[in-house]
Amino acid sequence: AKEAFSKAVGLGMRMPMTWRRVQTLNAPGGRPVLVIAPELLEWYVQRFGAAHVSITDESDMAAAYVVVERKP
Repeated sequence: AKEAFSKAVGLGMRMPMTWRRVQTLNAPGGRPVLVIAPELLEWYVQRFGAAHVSITDESDMAAAYVVVERKP
């Protein structure tokens, strides 16, 4: 999900994006959510709205999709 997020915001793995600045956690109901560290969050909120993540997996494969809403 970290890589999908980094590509959705157009950075790839360039600053201010690093592997440690985004976490994928579960909301109380089990829905995956992205948690953005303060060092990246300031950059993010200037450019984007909500981020949505979907994760699926099988025994030998996993995939994540991230949709990021642009600010109007």
